[in-house]
Amino acid sequence: MKVIRRAVIRESITSRKRTAELLEAHRPNDPTGRLIDTFLILLILANVIAVILETLPAFEKAHAVFFWRFEVFSVCIFTVEYFLRLWSCVEKNPGSKRSPTILRLKWMFSPLGLIDLLAIVPFYAYLFLPMHLDTLLILRVFRGIRLLRIFKLTRYSPAMKVLRRVMQEEFRTLMVVGFLLLVVMVVASWGIYILESKVQPEHFGSIPQAMWWAVVSLTTVGYGDVVPITPVGKMFAGFIALLGIGMAALPAGILAAGFASEMRRREQRFNRALNMVLADGVITVHEKRELERLREELGLSEEEAHSLLLDARKSWLKHTKCPHCGKHIYRS
Repeated sequence: MKVIRRAVIRESITSRKRTAELLEAHRPNDPTGRLIDTFLILLILANVIAVILETLPAFEKAHAVFFWRFEVFSVCIFTVEYFLRLWSCVEKNPGSKRSPTILRLKWMFSPLGLIDLLAIVPFYAYLFLPMHLDTLLILRVFRGIRLLRIFKLTRYSPAMKVLRRVMQEEFRTLMVVGFLLLVVMVVASWGIYILESKVQPEHFGSIPQAMWWAVVSLTTVGYGDVVPITPVGKMFAGFIALLGIGMAALPAGILAAGFASEMRRREQRFNRALNMVLADGVITVHEKRELERLREELGLSEEEAHSLLLDARKSWLKHTKCPHCGKHIYRS
């Protein structure tokens, strides 16, 4: 019995590892993994298109049965995908000392885990709603939440992975900028309320009313539906508009710097892997596959990876001496 149990456990671990490889594309040259990724990407895009088309009343009425069947099919696929990812996520950290339950809970509450859960929960919640609550508003909310399935594409987009990483790294800085924007918006609303409330009570009769103008001015949109008419109010509005240009540039600058820093870190990580591989001067087939997997994981293009490889090889040659004559193999 113990032998059979060990064999079953070993087979389960092997199946779980293979599932993780297929779903997370751990093997870049695996055609099955590529096929699964392509199928899921196309299914996500088809779901987004279906939600958009369902907002056309005539089209939705003519193809209501097809849309419902397609939704059931999609939810079944996404449900199976979710539980397979939940089951195999422990293979992401094979050397971790944490229990599988803790690792699965960690994945469930991760951004990608929550996105996968959000892709299927609204359907089951809609099925169990009381009939008297089946209103047009609930249908619209249900469709809107289904549209969020487009965020599942972040798993397959290297650019979105970089953006997610940058947002995580710069979260505190962005929160400070957001708080500063909130303070400036409140001050601008208060200022324009003091200056314009008497002459335009319908637009600036209170600070909450004035906040619409403050938001439009600080974001430099300038709809023109609400504008000050007093000379002092116009001067104040001009100052707020100029201030808004600088305030709007702050998040963009932070994200741009974060992107540059993240790309440098990714290149450095790839360089470290190259140096380890070139330690013996030979790149094996297995090492090539690992480098390709790392390249895709880091979101580097083939040209960037090739350029880094040439630089690393040149550096290795500069520091390598000929075993016969003792001279450096490469000379600049």
